[in-house]
Amino acid sequence: MPLGDGWQLRGCLGDVWRWQCGPGRPPDEPGWFGARVPGSVLDDLHRAGQVPDPYRGTQSLACEWVPQRTWLYRRELRLPAPLEDGERALLRFGGVDHECTVLLDGREVAAHKGMFLAFDVDVTAQLADVGTHLLAVAVHPAPPSEPQVGRTDRVREHKSRMGYGWDFCPRMVHQGIWRPVTLEVAGPLRLVSAAVGASVDETGRAGLVRADAVTEGGPGTLTATVRDPSGTVVAQGRQTADGRSARTGVELSVPEPALWWPNGHGEQPLYRVELTLLDEKGGVAGTHSAATGFRRLRLVTNPGGPVGALPYTLEVNGRRIHTKGWNWVPVDAQYGVPRPQRLEHLLRLAADAHVTLLRVWGGGLVESEDFYRLCDRLGILVWQEFSLSSSGIDSVPADDAAYVRLLEREARALLPPLRHHPALAVWGPGNELHDTAAARPLTERDSPAVAALAAAVAEADPSRAWLPGSPSGRDFLYRPARGERGPGGPDAQHDVHGPWEHQGPGAQQELYDAQTCLLHSEFGVEGMANARTWEHVVPPDARWPTGRDNFVMEHLGAWWNNTPLVRSAFGERPADVATMRRASRQLQYDGLRYAVEATLRRAPRAAGSIPWQFNEPFPNAWCTAAVDHRGDPKSGYHAVRRAYRPAHVCARFATQVWQGRERFEAEVWSWQQESPRQEGSTVAVRLMDTDGTVHAEEVLPAGEPAGDSPPTSVPAARAGDFTASLAVLPGPLFLLDLELRGRGGRVLARSRWLHSRTADLAPLTGLPEARVEARLETAAGERAGLVRLRHLGGPAALGLYLTDARPYESEGWAVFSDNMLDLAPREYAEVEVAWRAAPPEGRTVRLEGWNVRDRQLL
Repeated sequence: MPLGDGWQLRGCLGDVWRWQCGPGRPPDEPGWFGARVPGSVLDDLHRAGQVPDPYRGTQSLACEWVPQRTWLYRRELRLPAPLEDGERALLRFGGVDHECTVLLDGREVAAHKGMFLAFDVDVTAQLADVGTHLLAVAVHPAPPSEPQVGRTDRVREHKSRMGYGWDFCPRMVHQGIWRPVTLEVAGPLRLVSAAVGASVDETGRAGLVRADAVTEGGPGTLTATVRDPSGTVVAQGRQTADGRSARTGVELSVPEPALWWPNGHGEQPLYRVELTLLDEKGGVAGTHSAATGFRRLRLVTNPGGPVGALPYTLEVNGRRIHTKGWNWVPVDAQYGVPRPQRLEHLLRLAADAHVTLLRVWGGGLVESEDFYRLCDRLGILVWQEFSLSSSGIDSVPADDAAYVRLLEREARALLPPLRHHPALAVWGPGNELHDTAAARPLTERDSPAVAALAAAVAEADPSRAWLPGSPSGRDFLYRPARGERGPGGPDAQHDVHGPWEHQGPGAQQELYDAQTCLLHSEFGVEGMANARTWEHVVPPDARWPTGRDNFVMEHLGAWWNNTPLVRSAFGERPADVATMRRASRQLQYDGLRYAVEATLRRAPRAAGSIPWQFNEPFPNAWCTAAVDHRGDPKSGYHAVRRAYRPAHVCARFATQVWQGRERFEAEVWSWQQESPRQEGSTVAVRLMDTDGTVHAEEVLPAGEPAGDSPPTSVPAARAGDFTASLAVLPGPLFLLDLELRGRGGRVLARSRWLHSRTADLAPLTGLPEARVEARLETAAGERAGLVRLRHLGGPAALGLYLTDARPYESEGWAVFSDNMLDLAPREYAEVEVAWRAAPPEGRTVRLEGWNVRDRQLL
């Protein structure tokens, strides 16, 4: 029976909570207010009007006192019927963050510590009286821990670090009953827990399901049934639980299982495993059900990598899969509040962007069952890290025996319940654990904590891959000086992090073209918030200036506020918020896609790229996030989505600003995930001015991937070189237009890059107006619509950007199939709009760009 309703909450100093939880206290006494379970203390306080909205301006500063108190939850509790002989009443807590005392009618019945661990409380004796009882849970002050800049060796709890203050989240330490609470009535025999896993042999034709159960209370029989995706029973079995051992296992063979594939590589068939525990009389003593999938996964060596490097290439069902990744952080700083629609929306955005893997960052959460269930369905592999992270000053976990035992104990409890998820691919100890002085990532040999976690995974979940950290390898950072390849040389660049900042026009290209790493598991480009988020979060009187000299900007993402670079890249011309946003949007879009494409061009030696970061748990004014806190994609999302397409065309060039150069030069590349690759594919390359006049054009054979490497899902092929005189161009701006064509001239992919003949991108701010017809076509009740764009006159319409124009508080989202468009004269474009969880009323879209009239499309 779920206990999600009827909770109240109040704050307590010291041990006052012991006086507030006895029987006979009236439910309407002063000092209590409504609470949600699961939920978050801070969320309850805000809803009750006790604290200001922490997500606006600098108001989170007024909430930092909250985790210093004990917060007492209470609700009435009664059994649905009297207990029969041999029956027991148990409270099941899915998770309390972080330490609590449980009381029934004022008497302490349990104490617990550990946010990620579920626990049971036997309250049979206390509930023998079938009347109404008072259940209370005292959530004690949050434990001390380290913010982003501090010392990892001072951390002594396995708790999310992000809320203690991070570059993308102000200090907002989480407390509360953050996972469900239930009341269970069980007989003498009970199914305590169960874990299910599926595997498949090397041929892919013989599947095996392993179900393990922990029981208590005497002998019984565990039955297991496996159903295929259609619901048909494909295997059955049973095993006696003899009562002498608490553990019982069943193995079932499944012939010819349908294989589970990552996003974009096949289907995601899921099998249902049903477990039933029967007592000696055949009565049902417990059930468990889990969806699982058959797939074979391992990490294999990168071709051409240096001797001694770890394997970083994912191989699924015998096929090498290029990691088209993104870094994932908690959906919200108040992560205890369920947000199922936002979670599904974000993961669907990732799937829409052709993502094959999300790295769950180690400063956040060991993610929820709901998260993994959706990843299973969408085909998104997960690299899950335990909640350990660097701290700037010292980034080595403590090595005292008690702390190491705590990590190992929690790992062994966390691993089995997640075993059935085919999406779970890789485990790691945490984020950026390294020897700070030497800038060298840790291994199991360097840290007892890392070694303990590795041992736990090897024993409890050996079907997953393991990496000793992110990054891993000889070097920690990818921060080479211009023209150099890192302090350890090219062979030291295995899996590296950084940079997270746009380097500036030209320097961005130079930096990423110098890459040699085998995996780039964290890097990014910062960007300004979308207009809707900016206007909601930043008070009207604090929106200018946009730089760190503004205290509100300092609070809302100071680390990623690159106002000086944006102004410099655009000739110091941005002088208002709208122009700053357009300039920042352009830099994030171009900078991030060039970085991702640079790694894709190096496949298969490069196993993949994992940009930082996909989402954000707090609405920042500036952030590296590709999707803002509300769930609206920024330009970086569309940049990566375009680069991750199954068929893509791109170019390598020295800069986007060409002052002082006589010729434009570029290497042209393409790839086609389609197998077999279309014969006779070509790439059409054009250099055009903003009036649409083509000044140079060439058609190149698309080329073939390198033949001496193992096949990969990104068969990068160099089409050739394209050069053209810049002197023939009449104006300062020009476009590089690329078109990949397949059999019969069918267009497989298009790409367009904006360039300037000047020293910066300032000419974008002074373009004559382009006339663009724009229409939103959607009908009430429909989940999809269409934006039609037609260029009617004037120069090219550059940087066309579509956003959801409804109020910030509106339900749901508008999701655009493409964005950040450059429309040449007389061109036409159609962009699909999916209205996700959005009511049909009031749907409207905003169109803006460098040189078009801003407008709302109704």
